[in-house]
Amino acid sequence: MRSLIQVKDRPWLALPYHPKRSEKRCSFMSFQSVSSNKIYHLKLPGVGESKTICGSSAGFLVMVDQSCDQITMIDPLTEAQFQIPSVSTSLRPKDPVDTQKYLVHKAVLSSPPDCNPYDYVLMVIYGEKRELAYYEAKSRTWTKLQEAGSYYDDIIFRKGEFYAVDEYGKLVVCRPCLLPIVSEIATPWLLRGNKVYLVDMDDSLCVVIRFLKDNPTVGYETYKFEVHLLEPNEQWGHLGSIEDWAFFLGQNESAALPVKDFKGLKADRIYFTDDNSDAYKYGVIGGHDNGVFDMEEESFQPLEYRQCPRPVWLTPENRPSASTV
Repeated sequence: MRSLIQVKDRPWLALPYHPKRSEKRCSFMSFQSVSSNKIYHLKLPGVGESKTICGSSAGFLVMVDQSCDQITMIDPLTEAQFQIPSVSTSLRPKDPVDTQKYLVHKAVLSSPPDCNPYDYVLMVIYGEKRELAYYEAKSRTWTKLQEAGSYYDDIIFRKGEFYAVDEYGKLVVCRPCLLPIVSEIATPWLLRGNKVYLVDMDDSLCVVIRFLKDNPTVGYETYKFEVHLLEPNEQWGHLGSIEDWAFFLGQNESAALPVKDFKGLKADRIYFTDDNSDAYKYGVIGGHDNGVFDMEEESFQPLEYRQCPRPVWLTPENRPSASTV
């Protein structure tokens, strides 16, 4: 089955596992192609009800086991699987574990772990203050980036470095090493919007601002997106169109895909899923705020998929074959 699946059929929506099909040590997850609408039911060892997706990056799903906070990275096509220690027990092993204190909001890889299991980095946004930390496979240790500050919304990996943006628009770059360096390359400037994303579009760095509003039926919904491009003077310029590109935003590592390379994708669109970790503040579970935003028309279309809580994008891997960290 897996040998017949085309990588070009991605991006996929990763849907929850099938509890009725689960076996003692193996469960099924479903993946729906945006291009073809095909649904693939894949058997994935160790995926169960206790594990939730906290990220999608470099072709891997990153999952946290709610029972012990251990992090698992799995490639749905090859079944390659890697496990690393939890953020909570590694950074503050002597403290009583508070799951909210160490909740992983997003996780991004520097390279696929199966390319070199001893030379990759996993960067995360974690905890109530949404701080940055990274796991280095070479040293098998977690490091907190204290100097980076807090309240981050997104992280991506580009050109051998991690980029992160906070809810105010402050942009920092970090290259993990023995003495990790965090440099601020754009100062805070956002005073509106509910969520900020970073997207690497054809070697240009963009921020996307997501706006939410109250909805009496479902609690909240997205009503607008704005895209801004980082100019050479380190200022942000407004973009009214992303032309022949499609953005994919949500729990995944934010991505820009050229529509000419992916059958079925529509140009100048933002495909988005619900990644609102504060859904409980609206008195709802969340996971419903998914759709497609047309930049030109400033209109929304529904995202057609088998209904389930919190689907997550799995986009094609575009990392180099060897780690650049």
